[in-house]
Amino acid sequence: MKKIVLLVIMIAFLAACNSGDGKSVRVSSDEEVLESFANGTPRLVREYEEADGKRTHIFEKEFYEDGNLAKEGSLKDGQKDGEWKSYYRSGKLWSEGFFKDGKRNDTTVAYYENGNVKYVGIFQDGNKTGTWKLFTEEGELEKTQIYMAPGEIRTDSISVSN
Repeated sequence: MKKIVLLVIMIAFLAACNSGDGKSVRVSSDEEVLESFANGTPRLVREYEEADGKRTHIFEKEFYEDGNLAKEGSLKDGQKDGEWKSYYRSGKLWSEGFFKDGKRNDTTVAYYENGNVKYVGIFQDGNKTGTWKLFTEEGELEKTQIYMAPGEIRTDSISVSN
């Protein structure tokens, strides 16, 4: 009888830990938790493929302590490669951009939490290049910055006046 009571208590405890509040992080059979917060919530999860007995990480997700997604993106040879996205705690998109061999590359866009574009620009081998546009939270173009080739000094900012 004591074993049954103990079993019922354990089941109730486990059910309470996964209350279905939508914040729990689910990990599939092809994912592994690499780091967790003190409360047990996964902080860093990587998806992998297995071929010829070798495990290769192909995708990474980073979470806030409350279980909401913070960042996600593709991996190649253990480095960021391909599209990456970052999120506010609210779940709204914060930024999106591309990486190649662990360095930012190509167009990147950041957003205010209200959804308006904060800035848009291009990276080349991890360096800002070309024309960058910065916007106000209301969506108005605030200024434009022009960056020369990577390693060269950027030109002065051009303020946009109303």
